[in-house]
Amino acid sequence: MLRTRRGIPITLAIIYVEIATQLGLRIHGISFPGHFLVKLSMHSGPHNGEVVIDPFTGKSLSRDELDDRLVPYKRSQGLIGEFDAPLGLFLQAAPPREILARMLRNLKEIHSSAEDWPRLLRVLNRLVVLLPQAHEELRDRGLAWAELGQTDKAAEDFETYLRNRPDANDSTAMAEQLARLRRGEQPRFH
Repeated sequence: MLRTRRGIPITLAIIYVEIATQLGLRIHGISFPGHFLVKLSMHSGPHNGEVVIDPFTGKSLSRDELDDRLVPYKRSQGLIGEFDAPLGLFLQAAPPREILARMLRNLKEIHSSAEDWPRLLRVLNRLVVLLPQAHEELRDRGLAWAELGQTDKAAEDFETYLRNRPDANDSTAMAEQLARLRRGEQPRFH
C-alpha cells in the first residue's frame, strides 16, 4: 500500500520538534538550504552524537546525503573550491525567529507568484515587524502597496528603503519607481 505524505518540511519539522521536546528529547530545527531539517542530539547509552532527519520522509540523512543536497546551493553561492563552506555551518540550530521568518518567506513566495496582493501584504507586514533590519521586506511591501493602488504607502516604504539601503543593487530602479509614484504615474514592475 502506498502511503501519502502531506505537509511541507518546515511545518512537519515544527511538529517533530514539539513532540520530541514533550518526550524530553533534545531536537532543533535546521534552516538547511532548500529543505528544512531537524537535528536530534543523542547523548545517552551507546548512542552519542547527532542524527539529522528529513521531516518530510522521516529518514535520517548521512553526511554524504547532506553534502549531495548542498551541492546546488554551494554552486549558486560560489562556495565551491577554495571558498568551500563546511557542512557543519549549514547544520546549526535555527532560532525561533529564523524559523518563523522562513515560514513567512515561503508564504511570501506563494502569494507573490499568485499575484495575491492582499495576502502578500499581510505576510509582508509581519516580516517587516519580525525583521526590522531586513530592508528588502520593506521594499517588497512597497511594491505590494503599489499593486494595490496605495501609492502614498508605497512611496513611504520606498523612501525608507532607499534611505537605509542607498547602495543596494536596485536603488536606481527603486528611485525611478518612487519618482513615478510622486508624479502620479503607475509604477512599472514587470
